[in-house]
Amino acid sequence: MHRSAKIGLTIFCICLLFLTCTIRSGILVDRSFIPRFALLSFLMLIAWIAGVRRMIRIRNNLFETAFVLFYAWSMLSAFWSIEPSETILLSQLVFLSLALFFVISALVGKYPGFENLFIKTHLLVLLFSFGLAFYKMSFLAYYDPYKIISVSANNNLYSGFLILSLPLVFSGYILLKRGWKYISVAVGILALFFIIIIQSRAAYLGTITAFVISFVLMKICYPEAFSKRNIITGFLSVILLATGIVVFTQMLDNTRRQYFLQKIMIWNYFRSYDELQARNIRKLQQANLEDHTKMAAFDYSEDYYSNANLRMIFWQKSLGLIAARPLSGVGAGNWRLAIPSIKDPPNPEHTIGNFTYSEPHNEWLRIISEFGITGFILALFVFFLPPGFVLYQILFPRTKPPLETLFYAAFITGFYIFAAFDFPLRRVEHNILLWSVFAFMLNKVPLPPMRFGFFHKLPARWLSVIFLCLCMFTVLVAAARFRGEYYTVLMFRNERKNDALVITYCRMAENPFYHITPNTLPICWFEGVAHYRLGENRIAEKCFLRALKMTPYEVRVSNDYSAVLFNQGKPQEAIKTLKETLSIDPFFDDARFNLGAIYFLTGQPDSAREQINRCRESQKKRDFLGEMKQESK
Repeated sequence: MHRSAKIGLTIFCICLLFLTCTIRSGILVDRSFIPRFALLSFLMLIAWIAGVRRMIRIRNNLFETAFVLFYAWSMLSAFWSIEPSETILLSQLVFLSLALFFVISALVGKYPGFENLFIKTHLLVLLFSFGLAFYKMSFLAYYDPYKIISVSANNNLYSGFLILSLPLVFSGYILLKRGWKYISVAVGILALFFIIIIQSRAAYLGTITAFVISFVLMKICYPEAFSKRNIITGFLSVILLATGIVVFTQMLDNTRRQYFLQKIMIWNYFRSYDELQARNIRKLQQANLEDHTKMAAFDYSEDYYSNANLRMIFWQKSLGLIAARPLSGVGAGNWRLAIPSIKDPPNPEHTIGNFTYSEPHNEWLRIISEFGITGFILALFVFFLPPGFVLYQILFPRTKPPLETLFYAAFITGFYIFAAFDFPLRRVEHNILLWSVFAFMLNKVPLPPMRFGFFHKLPARWLSVIFLCLCMFTVLVAAARFRGEYYTVLMFRNERKNDALVITYCRMAENPFYHITPNTLPICWFEGVAHYRLGENRIAEKCFLRALKMTPYEVRVSNDYSAVLFNQGKPQEAIKTLKETLSIDPFFDDARFNLGAIYFLTGQPDSAREQINRCRESQKKRDFLGEMKQESK
C-alpha cells in the first residue's frame, strides 16, 4: 500500500469511526442521531468524489440486488405513509448503509491492509468509549446502569455497539501482530466487562448466542484454534474478566449487589414483568429502607418491571398493525405515527407520564410493520442471507473460510437476537459497524452470482450519477433535519414562557423534510398551542388541523383541537372530537376532563359527572367534582 493511500485510508477510518460514531451535540433534540447521520452523509459524498466511485461494482448476487430493492421499496413507501418526511429520513439511512457497504467493500478489495487498519482504529475507539464510560460512572451518586452513557444514547444501545465490536476485536487478535494482538485481548475483556455491568439482558442473550455458535463451530471446524497459546490467553482473559466483575460487585452495597446479581439471570427476562418479580423486589426494598435514600427510581420499583409490560404491548400492537397493512406496511419511519391506531391491547401509560410511542423495541416487527411482507422478504435476503451462507460454508466447505469469518457471522447472529429487543438499526453507529463487518465477511466468502441480473448491467456512468445524486440528496435531508431540530430546541426553551418566540421558532424549524419532533409531536401543534394561549383561535385551529393530518392518532393534538372548537361556539363538534380521542386512548384523562367540562357547561351534569368519575383518582378530579357539586346548589 502506497504511503499516500495509507494516509488517506487512515483519515477515512478516523472520520468514520472516531468522529461519526462518537459525535453528539446538545443543540439538537436527538443529540447523536442527526449529527452522525449528517457526518456520514458528507463522508460518503467526499469518498465518492475522491475516487472511490471508480472501485465500486454492484455484484450480481442476491444480497446486493435485494439491498438495492429494499432501499427502493423504502422510498416507494412514501406514497402510502402518513408522513412522507419520516419515510425519506429512514430511507436515506438505508441508503447510507448501502453506500457504506459498497465503499468499504471497494476499499477492502482494492487495499488488502484496509481491514487491519479499520480494526486498529476501532480498537482505539473502543478504548475511548471505555474511558468515557468510566468517567460517567465516576460521577454517579449511585450505580445506575442506564446512566452509563458512552458513545450511544443509553446502556442498551451501547451494549449492542459492543456486541458488533467483539467480532472485530477477535479478528484483531487473529490478524494483527505484535502489541496490537494483545491490545485486542485487553479491549475484548473490557468490552465483555461493560456488557455485563450495564445489564442489558437482551445483550446477554445475543452475546451468549454468539459465543455458543463460535465455540461449537470452532470445535467442529477449526480445532487448530485451540492451540496452547490461545487456550492460555483465553484462560487468563476469563480470570481477569471474572476478577473485574467480582471487584465491581464488591464495591456495591448489599442491596444493589443483590439486584445486580438477580438481573444477570437472563432467564428472568421473559417473566420480569409479572407480579412475582415485583413482589420479590418489594421484599428486597423493605429489608433495608435506609439503604434506598438515593436509589434510582426504576431500580427497585414496579415501574422498572413495567418496562417489559410496555414492550409486550408494543409487540402486540405491532401485530395488529401488520394485520391491518400486511403487504405494504405503514411506510418507512411511520410505525410511531400509526401504532396508536391499534386499540388492543390498551396502554394505560401512554399519556399518564407524557409518554409517546417512538420505537417498538423489536427491529424485525418494525420492519414488517413499516415495509409489509414484501419489504420483509427483501430484508431476509439483506440481513440473513450473508451470515447464513458463511456459516453454511464453514460447516460444508469447499475451501475452508478464514476463522475470522466465523466470528463475523456468529456475532451478527447474536446482534440480531439483541435487535429483537431494542432498536439498534435506527442508530448510525450500529449501522456503520454492521455493514463494515458485512463487507469484510463477504470479501472473504463471496456470494455466488445469480443467473439473471439487472443492476450490474447498468453503465458505470449511470450508476455514478445516481449514487452522487443520492449522496447529495442525503446531505440536503441531513441539513434540513439539523436546522429543524436546532430551532425545535429553541422552541422548547421558550415553551409556556414566550409564545411569540415559540411561534417564530416553530416556523423556522418546520421544512419539507422535518415536520415531526423526535418525541412524535408535530411542530405545528406547538405553534397551535402558542396561538391558542394568545387567544388566536382561528390560527390555532389551522395549526391543529395540519397537525392532525401528520399525526391523526395523537390524542394530545385532537384534545387541543376540541378546545378550539368549543371556544368558537361549536360544542357538538368538540364533543364528537373528544369521543374520537377517547376511543383511541380511553385512559387519557385530559380529554375526559374536557369532555366532562363541556357537558357541564352545556347543561348535561349527569353526563359530566359520569365522565369525571371515570378519571383516575387525583386532586384535580376531587376539585372538579367539588366545583360541580357547588355549582349544582
